Amino acid sequence: MEIEKKYQTALNDLICYLRNSRLLTDVHVETAFRNIPRHEFVPKSDLAYAYYNEPLPIMKNQTISQPGVVSRMTEWLDVKNGQNILEIGTGSGWQSGILSYLVGTGTVYSIERHPELVKFAKENLKKLKIENVHVILGDGSIGYPKSAPYDRIIITAACTEVPLPLLEQLNENGLLLAPVGNTSQSLILLQKTSKGIIEIKNQPNYVFVPLLGKFGKK
Repeated sequence: MEIEKKYQTALNDLICYLRNSRLLTDVHVETAFRNIPRHEFVPKSDLAYAYYNEPLPIMKNQTISQPGVVSRMTEWLDVKNGQNILEIGTGSGWQSGILSYLVGTGTVYSIERHPELVKFAKENLKKLKIENVHVILGDGSIGYPKSAPYDRIIITAACTEVPLPLLEQLNENGLLLAPVGNTSQSLILLQKTSKGIIEIKNQPNYVFVPLLGKFGKK
């Protein structure tokens, strides 16, 4: 999509930075970043910072994750066309939009516990005419059994351990990505196999807002 010149330059600079830092290596993810512009998901008061590589506050003490973290998580998730995806923590809807672009004919179900953020994300996605994302008000820690099983599950809030219902809702050979830990988290990529859950990747030193709910932070 065409975006205004002032944002285009900032977006190009950000993508350059992410590529040089090896936080962005996949051409499909780069295309998603270009087609789902972050400034459409940032509160008006922070538009000037839309393409800084840093998290930005949105309502309800939540944040829109920094681009470098979103690119890393999106690449690890390895989304394919036509998949069924579950996202826990919609926030502003930016990550949902990127997933929606990559999944093509597939579907993204995104669970958010704050009604104000559900409304904000839906409005943001509607602006870009994104129709394959369903934003649902609910407790993300229990997942969304109604549309399970999922090929990919992404948790965008810190959990002390991966909620069991989410592992149950994952397809065999499916991938689940979550930041796990207390004050600081490790980004962990799990795969569900016929022999059980295996860890594919693990990278420390991330900080996310906590996952709340029945299987979240007490």
